[in-house]
Amino acid sequence: MTFTNNAGNNQSATPIIKAGKVVLLDGRIFEIQMGQSLRITDRDGNSSPMRLDILRPGNVLHESIYSSIKTTLSTHSISYNRTILYAISHWFELPEMANKDYIDITEINFLSKIPLSYRAFVIPLLRRISDLSLPGLSDHVLDFLEHPYKWEEKNTGAYFGLITNDPEKGALTEQEIHNINHELNRAYSDGTISQADYTICWFFIGTGVRPSQAHRMNKKDVIIHSKNGMEVTLKVPLAKGEMTASVEYWLRRAPTVLAECLISYLDKHPPANDDGTEDPLFNEASSQALGHRVGAIIRKLDTYSERLGTKIAITPYRFRYTLATRALAQGASDYEVARLLTHRSTSCIQYYRASMPELQMPIREALGKEMGYFARAFQGKPISGLHEATRAGDPDAVITDFMRLMGMPVGACGTRAECHQNAPVACLAGCAHFEPLLSAPWETLMSSLVADQEVETEPRIRQINHSAMSAIQQIITIRDTSEEAI
Repeated sequence: MTFTNNAGNNQSATPIIKAGKVVLLDGRIFEIQMGQSLRITDRDGNSSPMRLDILRPGNVLHESIYSSIKTTLSTHSISYNRTILYAISHWFELPEMANKDYIDITEINFLSKIPLSYRAFVIPLLRRISDLSLPGLSDHVLDFLEHPYKWEEKNTGAYFGLITNDPEKGALTEQEIHNINHELNRAYSDGTISQADYTICWFFIGTGVRPSQAHRMNKKDVIIHSKNGMEVTLKVPLAKGEMTASVEYWLRRAPTVLAECLISYLDKHPPANDDGTEDPLFNEASSQALGHRVGAIIRKLDTYSERLGTKIAITPYRFRYTLATRALAQGASDYEVARLLTHRSTSCIQYYRASMPELQMPIREALGKEMGYFARAFQGKPISGLHEATRAGDPDAVITDFMRLMGMPVGACGTRAECHQNAPVACLAGCAHFEPLLSAPWETLMSSLVADQEVETEPRIRQINHSAMSAIQQIITIRDTSEEAI
């Protein structure tokens, strides 16, 4: 380990206090001092600056931050701690934050003025200050940190965007979700976790529902159409009513892996009766207990987060945020994501979209005249496999359906113009660049669109579905004709 003091000639002018030894995540011990900028070299030879020079002894808030950093240096990677301190430095450099020793919602608002990539890294630090019962945070901030999901459908979505990007509480990265899936499957196969535990985890991964919704569901709300075909529909209760006397439900198709889990689970734990009386799908005493069970199950697994350098922290809401952001990244519309999350309106979805840097591009990129030659190659064509796509091998070209088929590929996009439209319905409704996959479950998608059209009152939306349904019929005809020729 290399330890360098970068205080320069000014260190005598500023008294240095609060020195302390810290045990790094990799077991090394070194001493840090509040008010100094330090450099730590990791075992790979990478030197990371630690901006402790932004913290002033005597400032209650700064001392709370310093105490929290001492804990995260022992539990998280060096790079993660470096990022937190850079985020704090950007925040404290704002004129509005000069000499602040107390954080209220107004100061949380100022996070919108620092670089987007740093904003969410401040929240976990504030949460740690709260967990350690350190001073410097208002009651409103403490409530926001403890109950972030309550802000999901309020007119305070800017704060919700911070939670969505939170590396400890927000949406999971591709690396993290794949790691969880792998470890969950491994643990179930070797008997480390039970079938019930495996099913509960996949229920939240595959649906993104709130614990309160899962807790309200009964076994009769899992409608099994075909065990062999793994066709299962979930009758999900809406979490928030609008002064209604009865519970309202939305139907959701279960993704294949969840359908298989539920079929096996209900075979082993069938409903107690057939007369429709309540028989909970999961037997936890409360929604809070159900959420805690999910976290406890995954804590037993050997998960790893590359960005944190430690195990992956899990709450059911992380799967909810992940489902929403991945759907948006794949081109789902606000309406589709709202339905996916069982929201009554699309008002909250704008904050999911705003929280994603990769979606903050123009809605449509025009292809310039100089691209005319290449544009001629983007002639929509049915394909038998993704290897035949114009952009074969490019994962960003794959078009999936999160609303009805839970992320199942239905084709590819033949252009790099990032339209972020209502895929795949908008693709089917007339895009010449759409390359439909002949093997996709077109009949299932057709049935879903027909059902949507029957309940849709907006003529314009009905027309969109009608155009898409016509295109699906043409694709089915091409597919069947090709199979007959073979």
